[in-house]
Amino acid sequence: MRFARITLGLLLALSGLAATVAGAVAAFWLVGPDNTITTPSHRLASTGLAVVSAPSLLDRHGPTLHVSATGDKPLFIGVGQDLDVRDYLSGVSHTQLVRFDPPATYGTQEVRGRTNKLTPPGALDWWVAQSATGAQSVSWQVQDGRYDVVVMNADGSPAVGAQVTFGIQVHRLFGICLLVLGAGVLVFAFGLRLLRRRRPVAAVRQVADTTEIPVIKNARIPVLVSAPAAPADNSPAYRVSPFHPDRVSPFAPLEEQEEQDEDAPVESVPVEVAASVAEVPAEDVAAAAVAVRPALVRTGAARTVPVAVPAAPMFMSAAAVARAKAPVLIGAGTSHRHNGIDRPTYGQAAAPTYDEPPFEQPAVPTYDESPFEEGAAGVPASVEVASAEQAAAGAEAADEATVPLNESPEFVKSDEAVRRTAALLASGAMLLTATSCGLMPPKNSMTVPDSRPAVTLADAQAVVQRYNQLNNQANRTRDGKLSSTIEGNPTLAQTLAGFEIGRKLDAAGKEVSKPFTYTDPEIGAPQFTSYPMRFVVSSGISNAPGSRQLGVWQRENAGSPWLLTHSVYPTKTAGVPSLDGLRTADTTDLNNLRAQPAAVARDLAAYLTAGPKAPQAGLFENSASLINLLDLRSKAKTADTAEPYIASVTDAFLPSGTPLAFITSNGDALVFLSLTEQYLQRVEPGSNAYWTSGEATAFSSMVKYTQSLHQDYLHQVALVIPSKASGTAVQVLSIDPQLVGAGGV
Repeated sequence: MRFARITLGLLLALSGLAATVAGAVAAFWLVGPDNTITTPSHRLASTGLAVVSAPSLLDRHGPTLHVSATGDKPLFIGVGQDLDVRDYLSGVSHTQLVRFDPPATYGTQEVRGRTNKLTPPGALDWWVAQSATGAQSVSWQVQDGRYDVVVMNADGSPAVGAQVTFGIQVHRLFGICLLVLGAGVLVFAFGLRLLRRRRPVAAVRQVADTTEIPVIKNARIPVLVSAPAAPADNSPAYRVSPFHPDRVSPFAPLEEQEEQDEDAPVESVPVEVAASVAEVPAEDVAAAAVAVRPALVRTGAARTVPVAVPAAPMFMSAAAVARAKAPVLIGAGTSHRHNGIDRPTYGQAAAPTYDEPPFEQPAVPTYDESPFEEGAAGVPASVEVASAEQAAAGAEAADEATVPLNESPEFVKSDEAVRRTAALLASGAMLLTATSCGLMPPKNSMTVPDSRPAVTLADAQAVVQRYNQLNNQANRTRDGKLSSTIEGNPTLAQTLAGFEIGRKLDAAGKEVSKPFTYTDPEIGAPQFTSYPMRFVVSSGISNAPGSRQLGVWQRENAGSPWLLTHSVYPTKTAGVPSLDGLRTADTTDLNNLRAQPAAVARDLAAYLTAGPKAPQAGLFENSASLINLLDLRSKAKTADTAEPYIASVTDAFLPSGTPLAFITSNGDALVFLSLTEQYLQRVEPGSNAYWTSGEATAFSSMVKYTQSLHQDYLHQVALVIPSKASGTAVQVLSIDPQLVGAGGV
């Protein structure tokens, strides 16, 4: 038990010392009260346009990331999703940070490419965190997904050089370090206590008690006393150890001792066990299994008397010895004589007992006055023999004193100490496990493809607001270059054609369009996994309260701005669907529609070309914009064919580009498409024709054509294709034409 206690104490002390040192170092050197682990400053440089971390370096989410940098040029620090950063730096030269080994070992990889200046990173809205203007640091709580940290020049120029410091802030990290420190101190102290623990005095006395054998006077059992080495007749058969020749088995034959002078007085000598290490109080002796009385040893004239020889060491408790030595077991038989002395016969009936003479003043008999007077049963009268009742009582007391090992006081105390130690260790392990689990951030979902909404609500509103400002400015000055920063085709083509017509018809600029804004935008932002990305806006028009603007905004790549590519103006009664839950269309969604978007574009072009009686007319619901366009073209044909120099008029519509389809929350498709129209007038033979007025003069003025004249229109269309389950026709929300060219042959 002592070996186990020392081993356990040593292990606990070492473990506690290690935990104490680790907790102290972590709390007061690595972490600090701000719960942040900070790396030393390290220089990161690139001949390209940026230094970017690999997504695998931010593979856990939850803690707060702190990045600060200093350099010779103004720097930009940003955190973005990998799909945005990867597209932004696609094809350009940059340096990628692929490995980090604490405390300050970095592994980089050069990526070759162009060194052209990029769009300034601060002008992009897809950063999830970025440094403020004039600041060169950023803090961001790491989110689940694939994210990159980018350090580059604020103007997007190449040759980046910066001294960068990274920090990770973990909630309650400092407190956990202090907890580990305190637990280490407690475990260390407990281990030292186990190592320095000594056996109490009571335990020593109990050990002494277990080695003292009570002397049973009535039973004629040899008493174990210190004696000289055994004579030759007891050696070597009864020696118990070659290292202790003075210890002989208690079952060796008795020696015969020279009788002393018969006149010598008889002394009452209490016999004690030689192995006893401490005197036992009287109350301890009284608690023995049988009464202990001092043995009478004669000191008179020399005669043959029984003397006990030394005993072998016996590792038995007092109760066990008492039970083994009880008269009921070995000392209560009939006696027989041996060399003139009565000996008890074992295994036979117990002899009657006689009163013992007073102990205080025993009589001193002489040799002639023999004290041995046999009774009726042959028992010496001078020696009291234990009665059967006393023997039975002694055996019963021995049985009561003898307890199982697992019920002994020492075993119970040791078992309780082991249990307490195990409970302490289990509690500490559970505490450290709980704190470690709470401390370790969860892993990111690196296997799921990156996806995100095309834009946030705030960013979409900012895009619309910026468009309002720049669009009015471009319209006022008819600045096509400025319009190209906020619009894309086919909307940009219509805008540039309008500017061209305006400059031709209103050279003085007196009839420029009045400023207007898009109000109360409703945003529909589908999820995308790659570029280009798009979102849809439905908003009011400040100078046209009866209409709405329905448009598509597109970003071609991560480094390009948002551009308005499709824009139509349906009436408020047109029934524009809700944009909540808008998503991109996949194959399953398209198969559930009544018709494919490309097929609808062809059918609509055929319907507009052939007129109201076209076979495709039944596929579409009548709408105000559709009826107005058909009526306008019918009237134009009638008027032109009445001219003497015009032989015939034809009008042809064709689909242009790829339709854009978005699935609404009810399963219908909101589709944006473009149509081209060529309005052709054939000239009578021998005649010539040319435009002298109107919008066409902006593209062809005073040029005579002898065969034909043509006007080219670009139409933007928004329509709703219902699902098969609805059973309704295609609804045309709006058709918005714009003359984009004119000429002839």
